[in-house]
Amino acid sequence: MDDAKTYGMEQVNLRIYIVYRGPFGEQVVNNLAMKGFAEKIYGVYELKPESIVEAHPSSEDIWSRLWEDPERYVPADLPIVESDLLLVLGIHPKLGDLIPPIARRLKVKAVLYPIDDRAMAPEAKRTIQEDLERMGVHVEFPEPFCTLDRSVNEVVDEFAKSFGRPRFQITLDEDKKVIRSIKVLRDTPSGTASAVAKKLVGFPYGEREALLRKIYEEHHNENAENYCLAEMDPACPLMQQAGDLLKDAIFEACGWPTAKEIILKRIVEGGEVDLERLEETVVWRPGDWANVDKLCEANRTFHLYVEELIKEGKIIKVDGRLKPAPGRL
Repeated sequence: MDDAKTYGMEQVNLRIYIVYRGPFGEQVVNNLAMKGFAEKIYGVYELKPESIVEAHPSSEDIWSRLWEDPERYVPADLPIVESDLLLVLGIHPKLGDLIPPIARRLKVKAVLYPIDDRAMAPEAKRTIQEDLERMGVHVEFPEPFCTLDRSVNEVVDEFAKSFGRPRFQITLDEDKKVIRSIKVLRDTPSGTASAVAKKLVGFPYGEREALLRKIYEEHHNENAENYCLAEMDPACPLMQQAGDLLKDAIFEACGWPTAKEIILKRIVEGGEVDLERLEETVVWRPGDWANVDKLCEANRTFHLYVEELIKEGKIIKVDGRLKPAPGRL
């Protein structure tokens, strides 16, 4: 497979700078480099809280001081390379305040600050966003990173052509009833989509339950190549949502109905549907694997699809009930 051609290398014209920390950041950096973006990465810097403390040994209550004057605490050894897009990956939540001054020094046009784990979410997210916007720098906080699809910002949108919400081109062997080939049109930033795709070539597609199990097991498998590192706490099922998006991307490429399409169909057929009741029939609960009528592993996915359908003008929400948009009945 020609990675540069497959992942849109010829169309991408970006100078990417990456500030990272930990396994999530390392995996994304490695995946981008392996998928033809090595020459687009102009700088990589590991931002560690212990380095900030070591550089300012005399500062008392350093975290409060950093919040008050982040410019002073930008690491002196940070390489300054003018770039277009700053990726912030898995850094300590207290270090998020350093991102606006770093963005200023790098003269970036946009910042992507994904949240794949609440423990790494910036403590001052709103302040960071306001500071960047005052500088004229566009910022997005995709949660998780693989929900990134399109953007009004041309820099982010260019990145999202190659990495974000997965997209595939799939060929089915109708005689043997197996998946013959999978081409990754857009990989997830962590590389999970391409890793799972390799495992599905030659897999039977006739039994939906078996295929669903295979997709989710490969996606969640911590021993697999480039497995998903997003948080999987039931209270914030980011990994499960990522698995849902991957599953639907595969179904769409096979020409099968996606969860989003079925949700729309049920609303149109019902004429008016209670939001909570529809969620109960769509989202899996423990022991639901054999129930092929269930469509999503995470309630976050259901609500994402509902919001997308509303934005697309296909449905409306009134007092907790969903209805087809005027003209769809």
